[in-house]
Amino acid sequence: MTRAWEFVRRYPAIWPILGSLVLFLLIGMLNGSVGSTILFTAARLSTFALLLALGQMVVVTSGDGAIDLSQIYILTLCAYVSTTLMDTSPVLGFVLAVLIGGVCGLVNAFVNVYLKVPAMVTTLATGYIFFTLVLIGSSRMKVLPNAGFVALVTRDVGPVSAQTIIVALVGVVLAVVLYRTPYGKQLHAVGQNRTAATLAGIPTGRVVTTAFVIGGMLSGLAGVLAAAVMGGAFQDMGLSYFLPSVAAAFVGGTAASGGRSSVLGVSFGALMMTLMSSFLNTAESMYHLPSGIKQLVMGAFLVSILILSVAGVRTRRRQVGMVTA
Repeated sequence: MTRAWEFVRRYPAIWPILGSLVLFLLIGMLNGSVGSTILFTAARLSTFALLLALGQMVVVTSGDGAIDLSQIYILTLCAYVSTTLMDTSPVLGFVLAVLIGGVCGLVNAFVNVYLKVPAMVTTLATGYIFFTLVLIGSSRMKVLPNAGFVALVTRDVGPVSAQTIIVALVGVVLAVVLYRTPYGKQLHAVGQNRTAATLAGIPTGRVVTTAFVIGGMLSGLAGVLAAAVMGGAFQDMGLSYFLPSVAAAFVGGTAASGGRSSVLGVSFGALMMTLMSSFLNTAESMYHLPSGIKQLVMGAFLVSILILSVAGVRTRRRQVGMVTA
């Protein structure tokens, strides 16, 4: 049992990979055929939730209960910015929209790190501020995306969509940053114990601030791509991605207590949540299930993941205590 737990802890991607496989087979059974099209479609649909999940993963990994509840509002704000500025220059609109996402993350970090407001309270409050900016400015902003950018993002390269390739490249870069650079090592050390990291000479405030900025930029990128794929920006465009993205972050191996992450696990977590959504949608239509059953199942699934994550943290702490004693 101990060896099995250690294996899962070391390779957290195993659960979302298995979950994706099971759901893939279940969808095939409902549809009457199993084909790669199901996976490629799910990969394309999981793009936005995956970007949010990766951003959430980085923030949560910084520890001390950090979480970003403002993601969907950053996504929406950056979507409006991109559709407006791309009218002048597609490159300028893309870059500035992503950078504005980073600025939103910087605001979150300032309130959390330097004003000592808990991350959950901070990002909930700033999220409403960001959404207020959307409400005020949306009537003056252009909502339709740039046609050239839409054509670029929505094209297919063989069976794989361009947006899937973009997110895969983002995942590779993020994996290099987290697991092959000094910053990645510092982030995981800070997430495990901020006090110990500070005493060890790690610039904790700077590390956590960078985590929020990365999270904000990934949310901004999600907004830019979502506006192109969905045909424009609208006020509640990020709402449907928040719950799947949080679930993907935790089912993919991100420790709720911080200090542990898995880009591969979170990527398959987003794929699994998208397949789960497709499976529930198909089941609802075929078996006339009650409305809202999808949200109920996903909510229960997320709660179960968090309970298991917290239980795992307590188990490790008891093991450390026994070794110390």
